[in-house]
Amino acid sequence: MRRSRLALLPMLLTIGAAPAEKVVLPANVTPLHYDIRVVPDAARLSFTGSEDITIAVTAPTRTIVLNAADLTVGAVTLDGRPGQASLDAAAQTLTVSLPAPVSTGRHTLSIAWRGTINRSAAGLFAVDYQDRDGKAERLLVTQFEAADGRRFAPMWDEPARKATFRLTAATPDGDTAFSNMPVESRAKAADGRTLVTFATTPKMSSYLLFLGMGDVERRTKRVGATEIGIITRRGAIDQGDYALESAARLLTYYNDYFGTPYPLPKLDMIAAPGSSQFFSAMENWGAILYFDKALLVDPKLTSENERQRIFTVVAHEMAHQWFGDLVTMAWWDDLWLNEGFASWMEGKASNDLNPGWNKAAQDVAFERERAFAADAQPSTHAIVQKIATVDQISQAFDSITYAKGQAVIGMIEAALGPDRFRDGVRRYMAKYKYGNTRTDRLWAELAAASGRPVKPFADTFTLQGGVPLIRGGEPTCVGGATRLTVSQDRFGLDPAARTRRRWIVPVTVTGGNAVAREDVSGPAARPITVQGCGLAVVNPGQQGYYRFLPAAGHFAMLRDRFAGLVLADQVGFMGDTLGLANGGYAGMDRYLGLIDHIPATADPLVWRVVASQLASIDLLLKGDTVQPAFRARAAALLAPHYDRLGFAPKRADTPAESQLREVLIATLGRFGYAPVVASARAATAGRLDDLPAATRDAILAVYARNATPADWERLHAMALAERNPLARRALYGALADADDPALAQKALALAMTEEATLPDRAAILAGVAAEHPALAFDFASARAGAVNGFVETSSRPGFIVGLARASNDPALAGRVDAYANRALPAGSRQGAMNAISAIRYRAALRQRQAQAIAAWAGTPAAAAR
Repeated sequence: MRRSRLALLPMLLTIGAAPAEKVVLPANVTPLHYDIRVVPDAARLSFTGSEDITIAVTAPTRTIVLNAADLTVGAVTLDGRPGQASLDAAAQTLTVSLPAPVSTGRHTLSIAWRGTINRSAAGLFAVDYQDRDGKAERLLVTQFEAADGRRFAPMWDEPARKATFRLTAATPDGDTAFSNMPVESRAKAADGRTLVTFATTPKMSSYLLFLGMGDVERRTKRVGATEIGIITRRGAIDQGDYALESAARLLTYYNDYFGTPYPLPKLDMIAAPGSSQFFSAMENWGAILYFDKALLVDPKLTSENERQRIFTVVAHEMAHQWFGDLVTMAWWDDLWLNEGFASWMEGKASNDLNPGWNKAAQDVAFERERAFAADAQPSTHAIVQKIATVDQISQAFDSITYAKGQAVIGMIEAALGPDRFRDGVRRYMAKYKYGNTRTDRLWAELAAASGRPVKPFADTFTLQGGVPLIRGGEPTCVGGATRLTVSQDRFGLDPAARTRRRWIVPVTVTGGNAVAREDVSGPAARPITVQGCGLAVVNPGQQGYYRFLPAAGHFAMLRDRFAGLVLADQVGFMGDTLGLANGGYAGMDRYLGLIDHIPATADPLVWRVVASQLASIDLLLKGDTVQPAFRARAAALLAPHYDRLGFAPKRADTPAESQLREVLIATLGRFGYAPVVASARAATAGRLDDLPAATRDAILAVYARNATPADWERLHAMALAERNPLARRALYGALADADDPALAQKALALAMTEEATLPDRAAILAGVAAEHPALAFDFASARAGAVNGFVETSSRPGFIVGLARASNDPALAGRVDAYANRALPAGSRQGAMNAISAIRYRAALRQRQAQAIAAWAGTPAAAAR
């Protein structure tokens, strides 16, 4: 699963009306095969279902317990004899009581039920949109991860209870049904619908089952024995060509890398014209569900940043077809075996197949920093964590699992060597295919392939939270060798995140033309010696998961010779320098001095990072008297690069230049830079279809941020008239971007109407919260019942409290705490604690950085307060 951009923070999962208290089902009954039949009624948002489950009973029992939620269960039989069914809403279980003990061996459990088609992504749900003629359409699809398969059918809804599935769906005339496997047969039902039966799946976990139906088109491409397909709403099929070609390249790459060919006969990618607060794509085996922005390239809407994101999302979900689908974690404790590896594989494949993108350096600049930001907080957790209840499952779908998991895997690959690491992965896939596993089994296969112990040092990164800090002394050159003294500490953004921990950190240093590697553990200083007397670079290529704190003289050398560093080391050095300043390990003046030293000719990615970092500082300064001076100084630093690239895209642009232009327009527009604001207003004066796709989103963001009331009403009218689901969603999102609090209030009010789709209404609230967190939180918390009505079930405990997270006002932290105590169960307050911690940290950080920022901006420190 690829997390949605709308996800504000790690969120707890609450399923149904009450939190599930019991998650592990009794072990005496195991499903072997499901034969499921469903009859959806899309218009009435309901469905009926029946199933025959082949089960294996290992010990005589009079009760059979499986999962069910939000279902009305009818007749239940075992081998044709009636049983009595009882539902436990809190535990989300169905207990079948039998008149006599059932013997060991195989039996058939048959169940009938009625269910609800949801309007947000849980179980079987509806995606509503307008076609090209403005006609209302409804696509039905399913979303089962982590524990929503039980909303579709009674089942053993746990990852280790693998079984085969055969699915039959009653499909209205004119609609197409699609699932994990190809269609096996079609038959006409008495009511005129078509009964579509799909071939039996391989043995797999329940959360990977999928069903969809609607008025769609499908286009295919064959790669070896596999048919790859794109499924879209009618009229959008051409927009899937890029993803289809990308998937073909990736399938060839993955078949080779994993050493186990993709085992299903087809691999469909389904573009649903909607969105989610929780995810942007889901790896259902053979039928990957994407929300359309993560899959389709619309020539009028899709920028270079989005094109690259589409490739990486496809790469992520396709990697899951092995890591997650073929080999699945035994329980949610080891979710990172799915998500961390898919994140790492998306970066590796994207970098190898598109070297001009510098994807490895982009991941250092953004994904690794995302991991550090979460892992340096007091609320961090281990990559491998104990999951005891359903409420805890979604905590694991966070930056630690995804981004830290990705970075730690990259570090292990670098330590073992790419070939030996790949050999270990191949052993792991071959040994555990169609089964379930745990982290230690992967370590064992990597160790066997490499001849090196993996578990001792890997455990220090996966079984405890936190970011290692490597402190360096001043490098010296003696006798033709560079000597650098290092020690290991912990990096934390505040004192509560700095309790001493010990890692085994594989530290690499280059100097001259040589490389030295040492495992560094604990606070004792130890020397690393590198042959040759060149610039000492610690963590070359930024493959290690740690921050590096150089001594003052060493920092000055790295800063002054910045242009000679490779691109990954440049952006890694920038990230470390700002992070260390934010953590109080070095002064903010060190970071601000660094960006003033960056050559104008530096790679566009470097300036993209500068723009992103300055935008984050600007958000921190919201409401501070120094903010106008900071914005003017930051705009002066970035403006020459905007002037060089220009407002309009050029045919000769490289991908990196196109990405930089988009970010510069958005950032300079945020700073109120007059030439950009004026150009954005002029560009939007005509038809929006005339805006270039490469900069459309950025231009709309600038226009909306600086909107007058008349401008906002014009955007609103365009959103109402827009029929393209992608463009319509973008326009409703832009309405939330206004800097004017009065217009932000209008956007909040709009979210409470039925005008936009349910996911778009949640997106409006989240968009307002990005710039007006107190306004959005106070508004939503006062209307919690209504807001929770259009927020996905899995996102509810964290959504409203998460709206406050971007604030720097300590008073808001108190209101979040009061709301959580009043409205959330005790076991569902982790999101609130994360938000409170973030607010208090940001408030303290603004206070601590004020003097250095004021000096850099040319404002007296006293005036900054």
